Amino acid sequence: MRPSRVHARGLPLPVLLLELLAARDWPPSDDAALSGVMPWLEDPVDLLANIDQIRRESRALDSLSEDPATADLFRLASGGRSTELVELPWLDTDLAVLIAVNRNLGDDVAIALDYRSGSDDPAVVASDWWTDAQRCAWRVVAPTFSAFAAALGVHGQRRYRYVGPDEIRAQVRSEGMGHPITSRDDLATWIARQDGQEQEEPFTFVIDETAALRLAAQRSEHVVCAGGEPVLSAGEITFARTGDGWRVSEISNQSTGYCPDVSSWNAVQAALDNAGLDHPGAFTVPIVFRRCLHCGQLNIVKDDHFYCAVCDEPLPAAWNADLPGEPESPSVVVSGTVVEHERPFGPRIRLDGDLSATPAYIRDYPWRGRRADTVAVGQRVRAEVVSVDTAAGRIWLSLAATEHPELWTFLKGLSAGDVLTGRVADIQNFGVFVALDEGPPHPTYAGVGFVTIPELSWTHFERATDIVRIGQRVRGEVLTFDTTNGEARLSLRALRPDPFQSFADNAAVGQRLSGTVTKIIPFGVFVEVADSVEGLIHKDELAEQIVQPGESVQVSIIDLDRDRRRLLLSHDTSGSALSTCIRARPQVWLDFPKSPGRP
Repeated sequence: MRPSRVHARGLPLPVLLLELLAARDWPPSDDAALSGVMPWLEDPVDLLANIDQIRRESRALDSLSEDPATADLFRLASGGRSTELVELPWLDTDLAVLIAVNRNLGDDVAIALDYRSGSDDPAVVASDWWTDAQRCAWRVVAPTFSAFAAALGVHGQRRYRYVGPDEIRAQVRSEGMGHPITSRDDLATWIARQDGQEQEEPFTFVIDETAALRLAAQRSEHVVCAGGEPVLSAGEITFARTGDGWRVSEISNQSTGYCPDVSSWNAVQAALDNAGLDHPGAFTVPIVFRRCLHCGQLNIVKDDHFYCAVCDEPLPAAWNADLPGEPESPSVVVSGTVVEHERPFGPRIRLDGDLSATPAYIRDYPWRGRRADTVAVGQRVRAEVVSVDTAAGRIWLSLAATEHPELWTFLKGLSAGDVLTGRVADIQNFGVFVALDEGPPHPTYAGVGFVTIPELSWTHFERATDIVRIGQRVRGEVLTFDTTNGEARLSLRALRPDPFQSFADNAAVGQRLSGTVTKIIPFGVFVEVADSVEGLIHKDELAEQIVQPGESVQVSIIDLDRDRRRLLLSHDTSGSALSTCIRARPQVWLDFPKSPGRP
C-alpha cells in the first residue's frame, strides 16, 4: 500500500506525516517548539503517535458534533448536513482529523487537520478558548501540514509531483502501474518477459512513495508507471547481463514529467540496494532541470549554461521545477504565419524574428469558433509560448492564451490541490458548471469551474441533481487546468471523506460479512456487504444460482485494495472468489472523547 492511501475517517493522511511516522520522527517531543508555533495554546497537548491513535481520537468529532449544545460550545458543524459552507472559526467535522489532544484530563484543547483547504496537504488548525472565553473557536496554525512540520523542525524526503502535460496524465490507469522490483529474481523474471531486442535498452523507472523501484517498458510514460502518484525519483535505466543475472549499467533522472533533481539519487540508490541490484553509485547521465522565473519555461541545463532557452534570462541555482509555470512577468507572446498543415502535428507556424528557424505548432486552440477559421494557411496568428521541446526542436503555442489572457492567466496560476469555491451555475448530463468566486467569467460556458459526474460524490446516485442544485454553494479541489475548454476541473468528492476508506479502516482479511442483493444487472448483481457499501458479484459466480433483490448471501474478505477501492471476497458456501467493485455511501462512526468536554 502506498503511504498516500492511508486514511482516517475516510480522509487521506498527509504523505509527509506517514513518512515521519514510519521514520519515527513523529511526534516531535519538544513542547517549546509547539508553544512557539501556537503561543496562545496555554494548556499542553500530546501529538498523536500512530495511525491507530489518530483514528480512535478522531471519532470523538462525530459524537460531539451530533449533540447541539456541545457542538455550539465547541463551534463544531457537520458540513455534509449544512446548506452553506462551514467556515472558521467553526470546524467542519466531516473534513477534520485530530492529530493532537489534551494532555491533562479536563482540558479542552486539540489540534486538527482541516481538509477544507485541500486533501493532499491539509491545513492545521487548533482550538482557541482565549479569544472568546465563553466559546471555543478554531484558528489556523499553519496553511499546510508540511508547513506545520517544518515549523516544528521536522522534514521528510522530497516527493516530486507530476508537472508534465495534462494529455499524458490522462493516460494514467490503475492497472497500468509499473512492475515492482524487490529482488534480483523479480528483475530477472520481468526482463525475461520483455522482447529480446529491448532487454538491454533503457527502461522507464520510478521510485514510488514506498521507496520501491517500479519498471515499465521502453518509451512508457513515467506518470503512467507511477499510477499518477508523486515519486521519490524517476528516469531511464539500462541493465547489462552478469554471470548470475543483471546489473544496472546506465541510469539517468531523465523524466520531463517529474523533473527530479540529481539529489534524488539517494532514493534510487536505496531502492536498488534493497532489491540487491549492483549499480554505478550515481546517475551516469545526470539531468539538471530548472524553471525560468521570468517566462515560466522548464529548461534542461546543459554544460552549466544556466540561461533560459526561450527568454535567455538567468536560471536559479536551486532546483525549482515544481513551481507553477506562471511567469513572474508577462508571458512570451509571439507572432507568425501558418505555412502548412503537417501531419501528425497539425498547422505549422513560421514565427517572426529569431525564432523563425524553429517550427511552431498549436497546442491550445481558441475556446470558441471553428479551428479551420483560425489557422488557415497564410493566416497570421498571435499566441503564447507554452512549451519548448528542445530535444525535438519544436515550439508549442496557445491561441487561447491570447484570446482571453485574463482567464488564461488565472487558470495557469492554479495548482492541483488548490481549493476553489463558487455557486452551481448549470447542470448537464455530462457534468456541472460552477461560477467561481475568484477569477474572470468564462467567455462561452456558464462557469469556469467544471465537475465531471464521477467527481460529484463518493455515493451512488442516479442524477447530478441528486447531489447538487442550481445556486448551491460548493467547494471543490482543483484536479487540473483543462486547456482545451478553458476550465478548472474540480472534484467535490475529493474534499469529502471516502466512505470506502472508512469501511476499510475497520475491515480485515478473513472477516465474514452478510450481504443483501440490491440490484441485478446484465453482468452480475450488486450486493450490500456492509453498512452502505455495495459490491459486484460477477455473473460467472452465479451460474448455478438464482438470486433476487433482497436475498441474503454470506461472503468473507480475502483481499482489500484501498487504491482501487475494491474488495476480493469468497462465497462462504462455495469457496469461490468474487471480484468486487465498490460503490459506497457515507458512514458515521460514533465514539466519545476520553475526557468530557474535549473537542
